[in-house]
Amino acid sequence: MNLYLRLLSYVLPYWKSVIISILAMLVVSVGNLVPTWVSGRIVIDRVIVQGDLRQLHWILLFLIGIYLAKSIGVMISEWLSHEIAEKVIYDIRTQVYSHLQKLSFRFHKDNSTGDLMTRTVDDIDAMRDMLAHSAHAIIVQTLTFIGITILLFVMNWRLAMLTLFPLPILGYLIFQFGVRLRSISRDVRAKLSDINARLQDNLSGITEIKTFARESYEERRFVKICADYRNSIIRGVRLWAYMSPAVQFALGTSWTTILWYGSWQIVHGSSNMTVGQLFIFLGYLWRLFIPIEMASHENERLQKALAAGERIMGLLDTEPEIKVSPRAWVGKIRGNIRFQNVFFKYIDEEVLTDINLQISSGETVALVGPSGVGKTTLAGLVPRFYDVTVGQVCVDNIDVREMQIDALRRQVGVVPQETFLFNTTIRDNIGYGKPSATQVEIESAAKAANIFDFIMDLPNRFDTVVGERGVKLSGGQKQRISIARAILKDPPILILDEATSSVDTESEVLIQECLENLLRERTTLTIAHRLATIKHADRIIVLDDRKIVEFGTHGELLSNSGLYARLYQAQFGEQQLITI
Repeated sequence: MNLYLRLLSYVLPYWKSVIISILAMLVVSVGNLVPTWVSGRIVIDRVIVQGDLRQLHWILLFLIGIYLAKSIGVMISEWLSHEIAEKVIYDIRTQVYSHLQKLSFRFHKDNSTGDLMTRTVDDIDAMRDMLAHSAHAIIVQTLTFIGITILLFVMNWRLAMLTLFPLPILGYLIFQFGVRLRSISRDVRAKLSDINARLQDNLSGITEIKTFARESYEERRFVKICADYRNSIIRGVRLWAYMSPAVQFALGTSWTTILWYGSWQIVHGSSNMTVGQLFIFLGYLWRLFIPIEMASHENERLQKALAAGERIMGLLDTEPEIKVSPRAWVGKIRGNIRFQNVFFKYIDEEVLTDINLQISSGETVALVGPSGVGKTTLAGLVPRFYDVTVGQVCVDNIDVREMQIDALRRQVGVVPQETFLFNTTIRDNIGYGKPSATQVEIESAAKAANIFDFIMDLPNRFDTVVGERGVKLSGGQKQRISIARAILKDPPILILDEATSSVDTESEVLIQECLENLLRERTTLTIAHRLATIKHADRIIVLDDRKIVEFGTHGELLSNSGLYARLYQAQFGEQQLITI
């Protein structure tokens, strides 16, 4: 019931259209009832049986008018039903997208892109079918059902009771069918998510698949997932195949019984029912069975939509980890950073332990250490990609949890290890962090990032589309565009996460040159495995076993003969260490 109420809350803003649509459906329902009544009571009992032709022409005009009104009602109700459905789907989809933007990095790491795409696209489309088609059909047929039931009891309550006797049994069967079908539909939606996740993963990793000649292996995995999806659908089809004939047989048997019983009463004179009334009764009875039979058909679509709705509401019920204070601070930051007694836990895994670190505005601090010790996590606490488990992260002596999150992140630049470029132009990618940037500013950033000459050699220059994830560019070119994006943003705080780890030597030289331009007069946290790239940092912080184990300048740390010295020796050898 909670799911129905939540879906209703999306419909209520369009209540005026809903009321008009329901009134139009009422007209359609009346249009379904009147012709049968007029045909039996007037055409058969008066015109045909009594030979009274005087009313026949008026009846013709009256029925044409009824069908015209019904047609207009159908047009209005279907038009508004679809319009309301599209507006509701728009509201849900934009709300889901907005909610996804608020969820943490942790959530997006724990959930596959394919599954989230399925919920945002396919699951919501399943709800569109229910809102646009099933809801309209169910309301019209329900109104028709109520009207027919009343008329049947008015005409002959005994026959009406006999007619409605099997309905509770059919209702129970349809309900049980719906329960089982929704369970199957949940499984179908989950299997579709698996297909989308696998497809997205394989298309993104097509280079690796071809490099390792794993096409056959991946094809077998994809075929297996598709087979599971197919089998889930077939389970639902098989269930519906059992249910639909059973409903049709029960309804047909009931209609035939009433035909026999009504005819027997008229012939033997044991009832005041006329031939016209029997015609009406049988006509209404058949019309009464249409909603019941349709319920078994629409129930399949309804259960699919409800299963999809459960997944969507489950996503919307996911609480964002990053909470924004109602009195969040908004202002310009200078770049002082303080980590105070910071602990961070990822689910049950301790990642950082008792981190205490003060970084002054304009200082360049390097974070080094073995893989997996929490360097990237520590840097990510500054722009609140995560919240600390215990302790504080402060910028300019203000806890980042008390800052307006957009204002904070607009003033923190990040050049990640794996550069992501959008499938748009180079101009749009460089200007992504500053939408108001002029062409002159974009070109200046490109020059500072040592990428301007390369761009100008391209046929379309800054209008060149880089392809999905920047696939048309080399690793070094993508990284320099990422750096140009950070230069244009001009943030007081900059985070460099392995900015040169995946590029060749020539690209590394160009990137190091542009990084010198980028680091001037700003607080910088740089993460590096190539220790040669951080020699000139003001301080180097060495992490191991989830905590800071040593810190100092490059020379001081080498003379300490600690972990940093061992890492440096592993990269450059004993002789290089002695000469330094």
